[in-house]
Amino acid sequence: MGSLTERVAKGIKRRLDFSDKARIKRILKDPPAVRKDSIVFVSSDDYTGNPKALFLYMIEHGYNRKYKITWLFEKRENYFEFNITNVRSVYMWADVQEGEQRTYESFKAVMTAKYVFYSHNVNWVKHFGEDQTFIDLWHGCGYKGDLRSDKRRIYYDYLMVTGKKYIDIFRDVLKDPDGNILDLGYPRNEFLFSTRSNAGAVLDELKKKAGADKAVIWMPTYRKSTVSRLDTDTAIGDTGLPVIYNADAMKALDDVCRESGVIIIVKQHLLQQDYAVSPDELSNIIFLSDKELKERDADLYELMGQTDALLTDYSSVAIDYMLVDKPLGYTLDDFDRYEDARGWSFDNVKEYMPGHHIYTQDDLHRFVRDISAGSDPYRHRRAEIIDDVQTYRDGFSKRILEYFGI
Repeated sequence: MGSLTERVAKGIKRRLDFSDKARIKRILKDPPAVRKDSIVFVSSDDYTGNPKALFLYMIEHGYNRKYKITWLFEKRENYFEFNITNVRSVYMWADVQEGEQRTYESFKAVMTAKYVFYSHNVNWVKHFGEDQTFIDLWHGCGYKGDLRSDKRRIYYDYLMVTGKKYIDIFRDVLKDPDGNILDLGYPRNEFLFSTRSNAGAVLDELKKKAGADKAVIWMPTYRKSTVSRLDTDTAIGDTGLPVIYNADAMKALDDVCRESGVIIIVKQHLLQQDYAVSPDELSNIIFLSDKELKERDADLYELMGQTDALLTDYSSVAIDYMLVDKPLGYTLDDFDRYEDARGWSFDNVKEYMPGHHIYTQDDLHRFVRDISAGSDPYRHRRAEIIDDVQTYRDGFSKRILEYFGI
């Protein structure tokens, strides 16, 4: 039967379980009053992306003197308390006897907020008060088609995209022909021009250690996802990376980088399974994780903005990187496989990839040497298409807040 302490603990958990469920049931049936001075933020992987960027802008400009702000945290390891006036943290999960459940406090925070900003979804609430505004800042406008089933609806009052080309695309993808899709841009893109974190110091350290003058950041989209429903599994070789299929190819690329005075920083996608590589054997190819960036207080987008070029594929970061007007390389060796697995968000997709189109190791080596030489043959092409995919160049946070009268 277990000790008295264990039985009491289980009883407390059951009571908490029942209490939270009962209170959530009541609050859904009889919604509380909305507080006009209340704002809630939620983001993927907690305190990241567009919500984080907008929040920091608001704090730096004193919005927390007028509004009470709540951050909802999904993961216990990411949770922390803010030492900022009128800002609080709420953990979204309660321990119960069998697993976890969302807390009453998280439901109450969302349902009483005048504005709810998020980057992916708040489907678990499924309630929109007439006096509330749910704003999906979203997490990227790129090239990939959509994998969501018809049953996975995205709930929002307004959803943000970067440029006018994406308005109809998102209305079609979200099956919402009259949806409020706004091309006001992404707050995180302001970080491309920022120096508030340690990103510059980290980049200088990595270049100095390798004796390199130039830095390329490589941000592949996921091929083998940690989330089964999103898995495309288009990886061709042994490493999990595009173009570089084995250890010999990795060593050859490292040699080219060393000879050219270039480092490549590989930033693994949050959903990508670990790459099968041995980074200790490499001098000029460096693997950097989100965890390492967080530990060093180095913002990813600040790091991107200070690099000399971006190497990617079908990821939305290419659309964002066009704002800094630096060279782009696209690995397209699995283009046909990706097209079969996921498709594209629009027709003639390669026409919106203004950079080196890389299919082979030789193509990749050529890209590295061009970066080393300062060659930028596709700059004119970036200028031709950027207005389609980025309506604005700066001021994203201010523009969004002004639009909603905050």
